[in-house]
Amino acid sequence: MDIQGERAGSTCPHFGDCGGCLWQDVPYEEQLRRKEQSVQRIFQEAGMEVRCQEPILPSPQPFQYRNKMEFTAVPDPDRGLVLGLHRRGRFDAVVDIYECWLPPAEANPIVESIRQVARRYGIRAYDYVQHTGFLRNVVLRFANPPEQWMVLLVTTTPTQPPEEAFLRELAERLPALFPTVRTVAQVINDTWSPVSVGELRVLFGDGVIEQSLCGMRFRISPFAFFQVNWVQLERFFGRILELAQPQPTDIVWDLYCGTGSIALVLACHVRHVYAAELVTSALEDARRNAAMNGVENVSWFALDLHRPAARQTLDALPQPDLLVVDPPRAGIHWRLLQYLLERPAQRMLYVSCNPLTQVRDLKRLLQLYELERLQPVDLFPQTPHVEVIACLRRR
Repeated sequence: MDIQGERAGSTCPHFGDCGGCLWQDVPYEEQLRRKEQSVQRIFQEAGMEVRCQEPILPSPQPFQYRNKMEFTAVPDPDRGLVLGLHRRGRFDAVVDIYECWLPPAEANPIVESIRQVARRYGIRAYDYVQHTGFLRNVVLRFANPPEQWMVLLVTTTPTQPPEEAFLRELAERLPALFPTVRTVAQVINDTWSPVSVGELRVLFGDGVIEQSLCGMRFRISPFAFFQVNWVQLERFFGRILELAQPQPTDIVWDLYCGTGSIALVLACHVRHVYAAELVTSALEDARRNAAMNGVENVSWFALDLHRPAARQTLDALPQPDLLVVDPPRAGIHWRLLQYLLERPAQRMLYVSCNPLTQVRDLKRLLQLYELERLQPVDLFPQTPHVEVIACLRRR
């Protein structure tokens, strides 16, 4: 189904009940205008007059852009289980999703196949109140080119023959029906926590997919973070390069580096990159991505940037010409922020998924820096969320 040209009002059959989209009834141009105004308002309310805000970078596609989707299974007295997304504003109820417009179209028949097999085997969905049941979530991850899918079946530990048979059938059935399915894996989570991480059992394939980006290949493992909008990736990282203005002699620090995508894109243009990340699995992916692409001028550090001990590691690094930070929604930890003010770089890029915490941090950084550019980026069409890249230069 070609839905890229659909106008507001011609929404998916689940819109209104499902919490996956909030703005699907808003024309895309109006969504972009609201996001630009939201960024302006956040800075104005913080007492910062911004004259350097660029027009928002729109997503090439407002639908079928998400490369990761997580569907939740819950018990249902009539159908055995439902498999879908949470109802709007609720975490205790799920809409049985048969057609979602956020991921590439092939996600829908993949989910439907899993639903049918689960019901045929009488698989019980996990009950978060009783702590009983087997199937908790289905996570789909997508990469290209070429098109590849990873299917993660998040379950409790199998205790019944039908549960093992369910896993075996999907490991055979999904790749046979959908040749783009390259990996099927089970994630075992026996805790009370509603997270899609745990012990990994690869049932089919080698447990990874690969994304092409800026002339490089990036290995995506089951739990690795990667930017969610696959159709916006090239433009997003291209804009980061334009704003960073990397020079061949530059020393770069990339803090909160994740799986190393920004570090590796910059490494081709600078002398050396020093990249730090707390999550060891993400850092392992980053090292593999560097080796896979023949990048040798990046040093990787497993480092909790929020602890006082991080200062000792950072003190041993050469002074950066360019500093890149891409923190979680909570923003830069106050201890790290103080350290960065003590060792300012000539240029800084602050990539944020939360303008509220970004503006809080920028108010302190502007003691030493001047804000040169503010670039909103739409990575999440149909939602109010907006990514913002702030480009700063030392006064």
